[in-house]
Amino acid sequence: MQSLIRYLSPLNHGIFRWLRLAFPVLFAIFIVLYLRIFVIQFYLISGTSMMPSYKENDWVIVKKWGFPAQVGPWVISFLDPSVDRFDVLVLDGIGTELSLKRVVGLPGDFFRFSEGRIHINDSSLEEPFINSGYKTQPPSTSILPVVGIAGNIGIGDSGRIPPGYILVLGDNREFSTDSRNYGLIPFRKLRGKVITSF
Repeated sequence: MQSLIRYLSPLNHGIFRWLRLAFPVLFAIFIVLYLRIFVIQFYLISGTSMMPSYKENDWVIVKKWGFPAQVGPWVISFLDPSVDRFDVLVLDGIGTELSLKRVVGLPGDFFRFSEGRIHINDSSLEEPFINSGYKTQPPSTSILPVVGIAGNIGIGDSGRIPPGYILVLGDNREFSTDSRNYGLIPFRKLRGKVITSF
């Protein structure tokens, strides 16, 4: 029995030593992954659909807490997202790409595209973040193709936004693929809210 204990003692010592050294590294990796998936993330902007507010190669810091998180094929959601009009969000776009868009319509709002503007609840929105002279074309006259995406609700030139969905547009209205092309976005496809850029 004593020989077995003598044999296992160095082995146990080696395993415990390895665990003692590996634990801080594994714990640090866990913390970094947790923060990146559920709390905050940096994104590099690719594209011009949010100009002049956000330009290509700008970095944005996105708050992910309170938004559904995608981990592989699974979507994990602990809380309902809190979204306000004019928030800039990261959301699922076309295919596997993520998009950066501004919220203009909230659940229950009635929207109408008319006279080169977006009207919410029969009032023209004041949007100081878009270039003066740019027109917001309705979906029926958009030069960009309409794309059907599973889970989104296609829209016409007017309608009411159902519960659990939002209407998003790019600030660069004449050159943006947004809700006019791929429909209203369900909350489960929202990934986070931009808190700052640099």
